[in-house]
Amino acid sequence: MYYLGLDCSTKAIHGVLLDEEENIIEQFKWFSLASNYEDRFYEILEGFEEKLSKIDIGDLLVAVEAAIYIQNPKTTVALAAVVAGAKYICYRNGYSCMPVDNKVWKRWVLQAGKADKAFIKQFAIEKWANINSKEQDYCDAACVALYRKMEDKDEFNILL
Repeated sequence: MYYLGLDCSTKAIHGVLLDEEENIIEQFKWFSLASNYEDRFYEILEGFEEKLSKIDIGDLLVAVEAAIYIQNPKTTVALAAVVAGAKYICYRNGYSCMPVDNKVWKRWVLQAGKADKAFIKQFAIEKWANINSKEQDYCDAACVALYRKMEDKDEFNILL
């Protein structure tokens, strides 16, 4: 079994693929340099679909960080659209993709539901020596993938 964690923004989708032993197999970034959101949206999702359709590793479970509320309503809607687009592309490619709230994955993976970016980055660097820590989104995506594995293996009961 393999686990893909996705962290979306209005500028990119970051993905980290973990194996059963929680090793990073690959790190992805789908992005666009287009100046307006509409063009970026389509380019990001087209790149994501192209790569996802080429992943041929057997059983794959996907989790995407659910859209969060941002003070700017336009940005909130745009982020939700990218997340929904990623979920739909997973569906079209035959993969189960579950959304996970950021406080939920932080609580279970990090044991700290309100963990800040520095805490997440430190955790990721300590757990995965090969994590691309130059961008926070890779750290988040790796943790989301780890959450998906924990959910699949029902490791939550072990922690209680």
